[in-house]
Amino acid sequence: MKKNIQKLVLIISFSIIFSCTEKHAFTNKENLNLILNNLFMGEFYSCNLNSKQKEESNYQVNRNINLIYTKDVVGLIYKSDKWDHGNSIFIKDSNNQSEFFLGSFYAENDFKKNLINRDHKAYFKNNVLQVNLFNQSDNHHYKCQKLEKILSEAMKKEILKNFLLQKNADRS
Repeated sequence: MKKNIQKLVLIISFSIIFSCTEKHAFTNKENLNLILNNLFMGEFYSCNLNSKQKEESNYQVNRNINLIYTKDVVGLIYKSDKWDHGNSIFIKDSNNQSEFFLGSFYAENDFKKNLINRDHKAYFKNNVLQVNLFNQSDNHHYKCQKLEKILSEAMKKEILKNFLLQKNADRS
């Protein structure tokens, strides 16, 4: 009887502790909110285009990209892409730990976890991001610096608010 009471007290204690983990309400889109909470716990990076990278004539290459890395997803915040968005969420490939596929768009609807675009990829390994947000070939290389030590929780929340408006037209 005493052991059962001890087990019950432990179970209740753990459930209270786990229920107290802070979940943020960024949006009423359930799946997007789950991903943003996951990204909140991730690693934040600032990435700059490799200075040796050649410029493309048919589009303006993003010179800086903010990257948020978790074991399941990568969130990118940038100036523009081929869809005139300012951010994207990439889902990790289960076969390659450094490869990520473009996730669904969520400007009008909620993020769809199972809808991924395998034609558009990003690679992140050893603080180097390889991605091309305009076409499927010729990835641009970005050197990334981890920002973990200088970001407060409030700053992380502000950065993640960039994901609430995916289309650049909605930001003005």
